Amino acid sequence: MAVTNLATLRFLRDPETHRIVSAVEVIETHMSWVFLAGQVAFKLKKPLHNAYLDFRTVQARCRACHDELRLNRRLAPDIYLGVETISRDAKGRLRFGTGGERVDCVVRMRRLPERVMLSNKLVKQTIGPRDLEEVAACIAQFHRSLPALRPAPASWRKVIGEAIDSNAAALLAYPQCLPPAEVNSLCQQQRAFLMSHAAWIDTRIHQGCMVEGHGDLRAEHVFVSDTVGAIDCLEFSAALRQLDRADEIGFLALDCERLAGEAVGNALLQHYQTIAHDYPPPALLNFYQSLRAAVRARLAILRLSEPSYRPSQAWVDRAQLWLHLAAKHASAMRPDQPCIRSTIDPPS
Repeated sequence: MAVTNLATLRFLRDPETHRIVSAVEVIETHMSWVFLAGQVAFKLKKPLHNAYLDFRTVQARCRACHDELRLNRRLAPDIYLGVETISRDAKGRLRFGTGGERVDCVVRMRRLPERVMLSNKLVKQTIGPRDLEEVAACIAQFHRSLPALRPAPASWRKVIGEAIDSNAAALLAYPQCLPPAEVNSLCQQQRAFLMSHAAWIDTRIHQGCMVEGHGDLRAEHVFVSDTVGAIDCLEFSAALRQLDRADEIGFLALDCERLAGEAVGNALLQHYQTIAHDYPPPALLNFYQSLRAAVRARLAILRLSEPSYRPSQAWVDRAQLWLHLAAKHASAMRPDQPCIRSTIDPPS
């Protein structure tokens, strides 16, 4: 990994940079540093290089900042305020703005209080009677605004199969944490479903249900306040944003289930299906949710290979929970399964 300019980190961490704050809170994520300065947040991208991205140059990071701004304004136009350039003047001092040597770029955002995040509301059981309906309406409207994608069905099914294989390889690499028999059984069920129900997946493509969506629609990324929206889409990969609408809302419902129980996840799905008039086969929805849960288990267990996270029982516990949810939804991948809309029927 390229080395981040330590002077840039000090500049963004310094309260004097932001003038009106007495302290700056710093949050480090897998891909970024976020600097919370009063009512504003600045996101600085790490100079990472992996299979999905290459942020080793200033040009690449600045381009990614502009992509993040453009894509996230689709669901959070009032949150994403702009992209700020960090420059070095002739005396070597860093400042916001152009006119000197460009050192880096940051995304400037309006800071969201934790209490408005859907994840917080679910955990603290402060979900209002209309909150889930408003979230569902927001995502349904977002999906309606997107042009349909029509990848070659066989190629798309190959992508799904490769995701199953990637999950299997990663999860089986930690037999001391995740039972290999359970991992193998799960992935075998998913592969069998993919082969035996290819026509369902192909039909969704032909019906225009594939879109370039958010790509990472978790409860911690959704806010419910005076407005409803979502932040932190997968701006670095168009391929990972390409998905079935049912996959995207199914993932959010799965995360709601993880945090607050199955009834909450099903309620979100019911609202979305009624608003969007979109009723995929319930077994297909469970397939998407099982696959998504396996991806989350993979991402959690892979944290153990990163020096900054190792060792941590919390990541093992999280991977085990996601694996349990993946197996639960895999067991529900039956064509005779009752529809999620059993209590809310579509309009005639």
